[in-house]
Amino acid sequence: MTLRPFSVTCFHHALLPSVLLLSAVQVHAETVCADPPFDSPEPIARVVEATSEAISGFAGLEMTLSSAIREICIADKLHAARGYFEPEARRIVLAPDLEGGLPEAVMVHELRHAEQYALGLCPSLSLAMRDYAQAIFAMEADASVASLVVAARLKESGNDSMWEAISRWPMQSDVAAAFETRLEETDSLSQAAQAGFDAWFANEQRTDVYYVSSCLDYLDRTEEAHLLPQYDRVAPEFLDQLCTLPDGTPYQCALPED
Repeated sequence: MTLRPFSVTCFHHALLPSVLLLSAVQVHAETVCADPPFDSPEPIARVVEATSEAISGFAGLEMTLSSAIREICIADKLHAARGYFEPEARRIVLAPDLEGGLPEAVMVHELRHAEQYALGLCPSLSLAMRDYAQAIFAMEADASVASLVVAARLKESGNDSMWEAISRWPMQSDVAAAFETRLEETDSLSQAAQAGFDAWFANEQRTDVYYVSSCLDYLDRTEEAHLLPQYDRVAPEFLDQLCTLPDGTPYQCALPED
């Protein structure tokens, strides 16, 4: 994987996977942070060590953790959010109350977002507003799939804590169920990934919340840039580059029909 500089056209705000809100949250003074190699303080070192073991052999995620993340924090309070990634700061922020396999699940989800941005997979302001939102949806669906692939491998090796955490995660459980069902039917990670990706779009509550948030961001950014309404569509190449398993194997993905 070739990491590229983070694009200035990337989505400005943090991606909040648990409650599906897209908004930047200030890091307070009480928040504990660590710089590479993330070996202290102990709570962060423990999460990073567990995550490193979970993603071992997945070169893209490993490279992202080792070279694309500048800071990892555990916040004093994140309200309903479990974690988020800040593209401009290259910072991952985790909630303070993550238990079981949830810290690794959130970390892998956010590492996937960091990998997406490092590869330059950023929705452009040349897109129509609806297509901009659809690109954000696709990035979220792909991050969910990446977490499930890692969790499935751990589960197969006898460690099901991350899988159980995702399965109980309210806004991810339906994606996990679709992924697991297809995997049991086909024994194919690529087909399971496709099923999980499609399932992400099937939850109306999830897409409604993301649509409102991404559109507000789009309007703010186009106003700042003094742009007239744009009408481009999401290019097929965007999905071709986006939809790959953590080991680099492509999987089929498509946006819902209009």
